[in-house]
Amino acid sequence: MSFRDRPLRSPRRAPLGLALLSVLSLTPSLALADAATDAAGTTDAAGTTDARTLDKVRVVAAQATPSSSTRLPITLQETPQSTSVIGLERLQSESLYSINDVMRNVTGVNVSFYDTQRPLYYARGFTITDFQVDGLPTYSGSTNQEYDTAFYDRIEVIRGANGLLSGAGIPSATVNLLRKRPGREFDASFAISAGSWDFRRMEADVNAPLTADGRFRSRVVAAYQDRDYYYDRYTEDKMSGMAVLEGDLTDSTTVTVGYQRQDNNPVGSTWGTVPFFNSDGSFAHLPRETNMAPKWTRWQRETSTAFANLEQTFGENWMLRVNAAHTEGNVQNVRVYGSGYPDPTTGSGVTLMAGAGDAEDTRNGVDVFLSGSFALFGREHDVVVGGSWSDLESTTWTLTPVNTWRYDIPNLYTWDGDIPELTASRTGARRVQRTTQSGVYASTRLRLADPLSLIAGARLSRWETLTRAYNTRGAYTATSGQYKVTDEVTPYVGLVYEILPALSVYASYTEIFNPQNFKDRNENLLAPVQGSNLEAGIKSQWFDGRLTANAAIFEAKQDNYAVRDMTQPDGSLSDGSSAYVGVNGTKSRGWEVDVNGQILPGWTVNAGYTHVKVTRAATDLIYANLPEDFLQLNTTVQLSGALERLSLGGGFSWQSRVRGYNIPYPLGGTVTVNQPAYMLVNLNANYRISDNWMATLSVRNALDKTYWANLDYNNYGEPRFVSASLRWKF
Repeated sequence: MSFRDRPLRSPRRAPLGLALLSVLSLTPSLALADAATDAAGTTDAAGTTDARTLDKVRVVAAQATPSSSTRLPITLQETPQSTSVIGLERLQSESLYSINDVMRNVTGVNVSFYDTQRPLYYARGFTITDFQVDGLPTYSGSTNQEYDTAFYDRIEVIRGANGLLSGAGIPSATVNLLRKRPGREFDASFAISAGSWDFRRMEADVNAPLTADGRFRSRVVAAYQDRDYYYDRYTEDKMSGMAVLEGDLTDSTTVTVGYQRQDNNPVGSTWGTVPFFNSDGSFAHLPRETNMAPKWTRWQRETSTAFANLEQTFGENWMLRVNAAHTEGNVQNVRVYGSGYPDPTTGSGVTLMAGAGDAEDTRNGVDVFLSGSFALFGREHDVVVGGSWSDLESTTWTLTPVNTWRYDIPNLYTWDGDIPELTASRTGARRVQRTTQSGVYASTRLRLADPLSLIAGARLSRWETLTRAYNTRGAYTATSGQYKVTDEVTPYVGLVYEILPALSVYASYTEIFNPQNFKDRNENLLAPVQGSNLEAGIKSQWFDGRLTANAAIFEAKQDNYAVRDMTQPDGSLSDGSSAYVGVNGTKSRGWEVDVNGQILPGWTVNAGYTHVKVTRAATDLIYANLPEDFLQLNTTVQLSGALERLSLGGGFSWQSRVRGYNIPYPLGGTVTVNQPAYMLVNLNANYRISDNWMATLSVRNALDKTYWANLDYNNYGEPRFVSASLRWKF
C-alpha cells in the first residue's frame, strides 16, 4: 500500500465517605505530636540516631509553584480541588513507562481500551480529553495519545472541571505532564529493561552544564522501546528523544528552548472487538491473544514539538512567564476488524472488513501570565492575570476506497493472519479542519483571615472551528461545520480554611464548556455543553509533610448535552444529518479518599478509593463500562539490616462489578453482559547494588487474571507482564 505515493512506514456509600472524612479530620493532631521524633530519625539503645531514611524523603506539595488549575503560587494543600501527582522516583521504581501505566495508578481514574492504539481514560464518569504538557494543551485526538514517560519529571492529574486554564473541555480531569529541565550540575543515568513478550527498552538522561557556573545548561533524554504483545502478530517499536537548552540571561531572566520527538510504529494493531459469543449463542471463550488483524496492518504515529519558555522575575514577588509550543503530528494506518460469530466447531463465520487513514495535524499554543502578590487590609494576597491561544489544523486525506474489501476467515482457531495485503493511496482530495481557541483569565487568592482564603477566578473564551474540503485537483470546494462560540465566561471559586497548619477543609465550584456541532429539529445549532464540578473536602499532612491524606465529595455535571431526538427520523435535516436535543442532568456523584507518602521511615504508601454513581441519558453511549467503586493501593518497604539495600513493593487495584447493556446476540436481539468484581495484583522490588547501580523487578497482573478491559467494545485486558531493569546513575 502507499501514502503520498510511498509505502507506509514499517516499523456507595455516602455514610462511609462521611466517616472517612471525619477520621481524616482527627489524624493531623496525632501526626503533629510525632512529627519531631520522626523527622529526627530513630534512636537505638546506644543513643545514636539513624537518619538513613531521610535522604529518601520527598516532601510533596511543600513548594509553591504555579498551580495547574489556577496558575497561583499555591501548594496542593492550598488548592481547593482534588489533585494527584506521580513523580520521577515512582515512575522509575514501578516501571511506569507510558501514560497508560501512570493513569492506572491515579486515584479516581479508570483506564479502558478500544484497541491497541486507542486508550480511554475516565474520571468522575466522563472521558478525559484535556492533556497538557507544561500547561499547554497538546491533545489532538490522533497523534498525541501515547506519551512516553521518559520526558517527564512528574505528572499531575487535577480531577473535575478545569475551565479556567483549559477553556473548552469536559468536567473529568486535566492531565499535566511536566518536562524534565536542565540542572546546574552534571548528572546522568542510563537504564536497560527487558520483559514479557520480547519487551526491550533503553533509556538515557544526561544533564550537562555548558558553563562552569551552570548559568547555561543542557539536558538530553532518549528512549528506545521494542516489544511484541500478548496479541498474535502485534509488534511495536518506539523511539523518543528530547533536547533542552536553558540559560539564565540575567539574575532575573531564564530562557528555555527545546525539541522533542516520538515515533510509534506498531504492526498488527487491533481494531474492533473480540466476540463474546459463538454462532450458537454460547460464550466463545476465545484466548486472550486473539487478534483479527492480518500481519500487514499498521497504525503508525509520529509527533514532534519545538517549545520555548521565558521566566522573568520582578523584585521578590512578581513573575512573568511565557510558554509556547509548535507541534506537528502524522498518523497513517491500514486497519482490519472482524464481524460475525465463530462456529464453535469449524471456526468459520467471521468476516474481515477494512479501513485506512492518513492524517496530519499542526498545533500551536501560547500561554502568558503575570503573577505576584500585593498587600491589602494588612494581609498579603496573590493575583494572576494571563491569556492563552491555541490553534489546531488537521488535514485528513481521502484514500482510494477500501470499504469494498472483505475477507472470510476460513477457521478463526487456526488462522495465522497471512493473507494478501490491502493497498490504499491518496486520491488528492482532502479535508482540512481548523479549531482556534483563545481566552484571557485572572485568578486571585485573598486571605480573608489568618486561616481563611478565598480563591477565585474567571476566564473569557472564544472558540471557533470549520472544515474546508478540497477535490482531487486540490481546488477548494466547500466549507462545512462552521461553528463559533464567543464571550464564554468560565468561573472558578473556592474557599480553603486552615484548621491546623497541617489540616485544612475546602469547598470549590468550577465550570467548563464544550462546543458541539449538532442541530435541533429546527436546524438551529445547539448551545455548548455546560460542565461543572462541585466538591468539598479535607486535606491533611502528617509527619512534617511526608504523608498526605485527602478526602472529597463531589458532583460533576453536564447540561445541554446533545443526544439524538428520537421523535425525528434519521437524516431528517436538510443536509442529511439527524436532529439532536440538549438534555440536562448528565452527572456523577461520589466521594474519594487519597493517601500518599511515608507512614513510617522506609515505608511508603499510595492509596485511593473512589465511589461514583453516574446518571446519563439512555441514548448517551460512551462505549466504556465504569465501576461504581474502585480501590488502588501500592506500598513499598525499605528493608533494614543485612537487607537494607532491598526495597519490596506491591499493591492491587480492585473494581466493583460492571455491566454491558444492549450487547448484540447472535440468535437475535440484545443481552446484558456482566463482569464480576475483580482485582489485579502488582509487585515490584528494587535492589541497590551500589551507590550508582539499581536493579528493578516489576510484575503487573501478577496472578494473571483474565478480565475484559471493555464490555461495550469488548476486548481483553493485559495478562501478566514481568519486566526487569538495570539503572546506572552518576
